[in-house]
Amino acid sequence: MNAIYLKYLRMIRNIHAVTKETLCIKPEEVPYLLSLAQRHFTSPFLFSYMESYPEAVPALKQQSKMIMYQYYQIEHFTELTISLMDESGIPYYLLKGISLASYYPFPEYRKLGDLDLYIPDASALKKAEKVLEDHGFILDPDVSDHHSTYVYTFPKTGRTYILELHFRIVGLYQYEKANRIVDSIFSDSSMIPESQTIGRHTYTVLPPTECVFYMLHHMLKHYLYSGFGIRLLCDFTLYLNARNADIDYDKLHQWCRDSRIIHFYEIIIESCRKYLGLSDSVDPFLCRDNDQTLDDFITKILEDQDMGTVSHSTLVGSGSYKKINLWTYFCEGHLQMKVRFPKLHKCILLWPVLWSITFVCFLWNTHHYRHSTLKDTLADFRNTNSNSQLIKIFENQD
Repeated sequence: MNAIYLKYLRMIRNIHAVTKETLCIKPEEVPYLLSLAQRHFTSPFLFSYMESYPEAVPALKQQSKMIMYQYYQIEHFTELTISLMDESGIPYYLLKGISLASYYPFPEYRKLGDLDLYIPDASALKKAEKVLEDHGFILDPDVSDHHSTYVYTFPKTGRTYILELHFRIVGLYQYEKANRIVDSIFSDSSMIPESQTIGRHTYTVLPPTECVFYMLHHMLKHYLYSGFGIRLLCDFTLYLNARNADIDYDKLHQWCRDSRIIHFYEIIIESCRKYLGLSDSVDPFLCRDNDQTLDDFITKILEDQDMGTVSHSTLVGSGSYKKINLWTYFCEGHLQMKVRFPKLHKCILLWPVLWSITFVCFLWNTHHYRHSTLKDTLADFRNTNSNSQLIKIFENQD
């Protein structure tokens, strides 16, 4: 791994270190470190190291102000939305966002993008949808296999924010057993809600073991998409360091083995331990991966952009394949058909028609939303699949 990446990781590691490491920044390193800070939205954490370099200060200040301003805006948006749920007696789980930011020494330094709520109960979900629409939330027509997207505009400021209302904790995989395991673990009857107080407000959040399992699948989905940057690894490190005693690692290992993401979990744990200061007391008996695999993985993470800034030209793969061929594309298309037609796909006789409609929609989205061609989109799919070979998810089932 190159020296700039290592120094950047040491700076990020200092976020929560009890004894801060003294780091000397050379003038020739500044442009590269600044680029990493901007790409991964970590300017607030690097500002103190580079404030003596005038060429870096304006960009660092601008992004830091934006991140902090957005934090307080999303915090307010979260309070507003949760108050609607509480007033209507709707049970929910707050995912990520200000919940994970609270584990940072300075929560407002953690970039926030939108608000995510998970409502596993179908009747409560329908009630929530009505409450939101009655209060000015507008449903986005975009189709997702695990959440509905709502847009809300504050009347006084005109600023718009996004709520992702999850009916499934993460998106579907081609590996059906993983879907069943995830759905079972995060069902309404399987979890004991936990309360978290942030400022003056108390929110319902996932229990610690389930939260770690969710973060793993959340990272995996973004990794399969086109990367997630350093932020999610920081979240993971800070959360596990803080909640280590509350996590049932035996149960977590079993879930990871059953859903065949245990190697991904091992890579995440050891990468965070090696580079970001994850405590040695966190899952200490885990089999350690080789250093080259960890270096390759963390290098890819640093070369990616932050997960909220990836290109929409990338075609999402639902898993990892040993080879890409026409059958692979058909499998992905079949899954997207099931996502687009959650009820109609149960009638096998309709499949030819539904496949055709799904393919036409895919071509439309490729041109109008991805602003790409079919050839380029499929090439991106092949590239992202090659990245997934590193983590051996689902034992690379074809």
